[in-house]
Amino acid sequence: MKKLIALLMSLVMLLALVACGGNNAGNTANTGDNTANTGDTGNTENTGTGDEGTDKPAPTFAFICKDLSQEWFVGTSTSMKETAVALGAKDVIMYDCAMSPDKYMTALDNAISQKVDVLIVCPPDQNLSQITVERCNEAGIRVMADDDGLIDENGVHIAPALELDAYKVGQGIGEYLGNYVIENNISGDNVGYLVMTMSEVSSCVPRSEGARDKFLEMVPDFPADKIIEADYDGTTDKGFNVAAATITAHPEIDTWLVTAPNDEGAQGATRALEQAGVDDKAIVIGVGGYLAKDEFKKDYSCFKATAYIDPVLDGQIAAEAAMEWYLNDTVPYTDYIKDGEEFGVYPFSATMIDATNYQEVMGESAN
Repeated sequence: MKKLIALLMSLVMLLALVACGGNNAGNTANTGDNTANTGDTGNTENTGTGDEGTDKPAPTFAFICKDLSQEWFVGTSTSMKETAVALGAKDVIMYDCAMSPDKYMTALDNAISQKVDVLIVCPPDQNLSQITVERCNEAGIRVMADDDGLIDENGVHIAPALELDAYKVGQGIGEYLGNYVIENNISGDNVGYLVMTMSEVSSCVPRSEGARDKFLEMVPDFPADKIIEADYDGTTDKGFNVAAATITAHPEIDTWLVTAPNDEGAQGATRALEQAGVDDKAIVIGVGGYLAKDEFKKDYSCFKATAYIDPVLDGQIAAEAAMEWYLNDTVPYTDYIKDGEEFGVYPFSATMIDATNYQEVMGESAN
């Protein structure tokens, strides 16, 4: 009996040793994965194999968005998460900083503490670019930008970014406006051009500049003193406020031409023109399509056109780039690096739409 007990005890001890050895191997693998998430040895080993990405766990991404209440970002974030999960991601954690720099910094700290594998950001203020990159570098977290780039004090991108080809989009808006003015023979001292701007967002500034430049190229005799700039933060409420203040300050103008760098601004200006009772002769043009489509369905709206950008495609491109970066250490958008710069910027494009073609161009998104 004693021999039998001794034998059983030996077997128990042997099994315990095997179990401990298995746990140690698992811990070593987890440590390696964490290192891979920082872009170090894991990515090097993976790139050197013919079976890319198969030895890595499902990644977790995060998207810090400046305002998830905007329709554009709702579409982008939804598409981003759906695409990433379909490609094998565990999750895309969403953070809405509601245009607050403080909330953005809290979200940044939270995402870093979560040790996400790739962080995608659209900051409410591009002055937060440097600290974003610095903190991510310190934590070994890959960071890229979507829609509003991460830039230094000279406007140079310090991380990969997907941005609208802003000046070209602006030119399309200016061309549409120029043709409208010429075709409708609009002129006189009672005509004003309100150029709405978002001066704190580098990706939006060229939209306004391109629109104004192209319009003046087509209508060179338009009086300079009738071109009025009004700055806002990208929201409908602020767009309404600056447009309403401009309309009130210029009672001599009863025919307004308005261009805005997003649909929110255009919608705000439209409501301000309606409130002032001068919308019947006005034309408003935005960028986006997600709010403009509802204006196109009305019997009348002075919100007559917009540069349509597809939020679904935007989210898909960002998610695919993040997954490639995680799996294969492929830095996003390197094909678009310009001379003298370190990071590429993917040039997202737009299509001018109005009530005559929006359903054809937008497809199901027009509903």
